[in-house]
Amino acid sequence: MAFTMSKVNTRVSTSLFAEKSKALPFLDRPAKLDGTLVGDFGFDPLGFTDTLNDLNYVVASELKHGRVAMLAVVGFVFQQYVHIVSSEADPFKAIAALGYGPNLQVLSFIGVIELATWEKTFSGSAAGDLGFDPLGQLKGKSPKQVAELKLKEIKNGRLAMVAIIGMFVQNLYLHTPTLSF
Repeated sequence: MAFTMSKVNTRVSTSLFAEKSKALPFLDRPAKLDGTLVGDFGFDPLGFTDTLNDLNYVVASELKHGRVAMLAVVGFVFQQYVHIVSSEADPFKAIAALGYGPNLQVLSFIGVIELATWEKTFSGSAAGDLGFDPLGQLKGKSPKQVAELKLKEIKNGRLAMVAIIGMFVQNLYLHTPTLSF
């Protein structure tokens, strides 16, 4: 009886046949990330999409953070080499050197923009489309070209979010300009 055959489990796990994420091929693709959103590669390792009913807000948030990060990267490097308002080369010291007044003006301006775009952010319309296209970048473009431009914006925004964090760490740890080689 020591070497008897044990029962073999004949049930098949459904996770073996689930579609895999393009971003992390060893994880299952979340159900709501079906590839219909621009920039959707099935990346949600923490399961945020399981708790949200509508992903438009998340997409709009990612676009907004990406746009801010792209501007931050340019501003962070610019402040290190061109000094307009403060003579400080270190961007963190430049913010502190300005004092409370100018910083509160900037934060108030950001608050006004947030309030002005509040309805469009939460209305469920096209995510990230605030009706601001002064250069007419999307005029006369086919839906395929618009989708390509939106994908480029999301990818550049994601890269900028990682880049600005790297620049912060480099600046705080090494105390050197970003482009010092």
